[in-house]
Amino acid sequence: MADKAWKALDRATDSYLRAGDVVLTDKAVETLRERLGASDPTALRLIGDRAPDRPELVRELMPELFAAALGITPYAARARFVLAGLHPAARDSLLEPLVSREIANPDPERWDELRGLAMLLEQIGRDDMLEFLKDAVRDSPEEALRWIAEDFPEHG
Repeated sequence: MADKAWKALDRATDSYLRAGDVVLTDKAVETLRERLGASDPTALRLIGDRAPDRPELVRELMPELFAAALGITPYAARARFVLAGLHPAARDSLLEPLVSREIANPDPERWDELRGLAMLLEQIGRDDMLEFLKDAVRDSPEEALRWIAEDFPEHG
């Protein structure tokens, strides 16, 4: 039974790779942007799988991937993983204005997104920006926001 299932996985993988090649040849960025906007896990998986060979996709989709990374869901974790895989020199100049915009508006209704932002900043080693985020939420009247500052240790 396991052998039959393994063969089915191999066929499915081959099919996925071929279909991904097709998707990436015709208006790839537009298609992926639309799919990411709909929180499509297949689009995120495809970007993650192809990111090492196609870092320009990650750069072009930075706003959408950043938005996807904000949260505490498995989908957000996958988006953070994709962003972390991009070389800092290719990533940080595009990421910094997006992060700054989020830090400037620490909305208590979006505490899970801000926690995801803290997780992203920690994952990519941007302790400087993590400290700015912590400073923005440390004295918040909203306890859930203060927890973000408390849950991420001091970096120095």
